[in-house]
Amino acid sequence: MLTFGIGYSFFLILFGLCAEPRWRYGGAVAVLLLAGLVGYATWLFVGLALGHVSLTAWMLAQRLPPWAQAARIAWLVASAGLVLHAWPGYAGLALAEELVWKEGSLPTGLYFNHDKVLVAWSLLGWLPLFGRSLAPRGAVPPWAMPPLVAGGLGLLMGLAVALGLIDWRPGVPAWFWAFAVANLLNTCLAEELLFRGVLQRDLMARRGTVVVLLVTSVLFGIAHLAGGVAFVVVATGAGLLYGLIYLWTGRLVWSVLVHWGLSLTHLLLFTYPMSA
Repeated sequence: MLTFGIGYSFFLILFGLCAEPRWRYGGAVAVLLLAGLVGYATWLFVGLALGHVSLTAWMLAQRLPPWAQAARIAWLVASAGLVLHAWPGYAGLALAEELVWKEGSLPTGLYFNHDKVLVAWSLLGWLPLFGRSLAPRGAVPPWAMPPLVAGGLGLLMGLAVALGLIDWRPGVPAWFWAFAVANLLNTCLAEELLFRGVLQRDLMARRGTVVVLLVTSVLFGIAHLAGGVAFVVVATGAGLLYGLIYLWTGRLVWSVLVHWGLSLTHLLLFTYPMSA
């Protein structure tokens, strides 16, 4: 079922990138129906997901008048439920229970989730993943980006170690490739499209750059409150790094890749998700 799950997420993203409505919506409907037929998703979830697809299609097909704010609110509430894994009938694919990734790590479950990727599919209708969706600011030369990203990742990992969240533990754990694929397709894409592509981009049209970066970074940190206050602090710093990358490049693909790079650095070089 993991192979199907990877294909499910990959094709939803692929169809989300299609400009042709027949492929974009027809492909998404076909993937969701197939997920119900093979038992990857419950029919209750599939039915609600088809409603989300229909709402997205309707919102994209027209400029919504003021009275249609209810549609936007409904979309945001539904999407928040997907991000929080709170939809009725939802159950992620359990790959391992009480998994200890590395010696000295807290045990955790490993799931291949299929709900958050639907938010990514939806947002790709409004936001280009590879093209510019924001006018770049900051005049950072291309050659300076790699050392800046590496320095930011190092500072964040050092902060996590200083706060006692993680310890140095290099190694490639079992399930690494499943984690890498799930993290990119099911987490990084949706979170960056939502926090950077929607929140940061829209707020920058109304507020100053510094204020927007701080607000979106704090909100990103609060979204990780389940890990505790110290985890929120580190996640806020990570959100600031992703926001700066988006600000400097204007392309969401780079914030997605840096987000993914931080997750893989954490897993490969330190205890995961936190030290026991």
